Amino acid sequence: MSTEGDAPRVIGEFSNYDELITALRIRAAELNLSGQECDRVSGLPDRYCQKLLGPHQIRRLGAISLGPLFGALAVRALLVEDKAAVERLRSQTTPRQAQYARPGMRAGSVQISLTDRFMQKIRKKGGQNSRKYLPKRLVKQLARRAANARWHPLQSA
Repeated sequence: MSTEGDAPRVIGEFSNYDELITALRIRAAELNLSGQECDRVSGLPDRYCQKLLGPHQIRRLGAISLGPLFGALAVRALLVEDKAAVERLRSQTTPRQAQYARPGMRAGSVQISLTDRFMQKIRKKGGQNSRKYLPKRLVKQLARRAANARWHPLQSA
């Protein structure tokens, strides 16, 4: 990060997608970067920067193209709190009740636990579905092996 005396230069300010694209266009023009050079430096396919930044956007910035384009334009994004918007938001909403929030959960972390019963259920469905397209003789053979494995575990080894 930068120190107090070395604050980063603000190139553009945006709060929606169109303003972001406009700021990126201004930055590309400021660097005197052609679309081909932008493609070459970013590693994006030929003419892709023009599809992203051109007047008639054919492609939109996404998770894959955002990082390389920012790198080619030598910029990075910084999220800043909008104090006026926070005040408006707080006056319009009620805070969530802490007793209903999941304990220990952080923003962006989701935990999913699969129970043994659920896993047994989907294993059974998978087995039924796989046998649906097998010949009848092979299904009987598999069922015989499964029964032997279940009721005579020492013999099946």
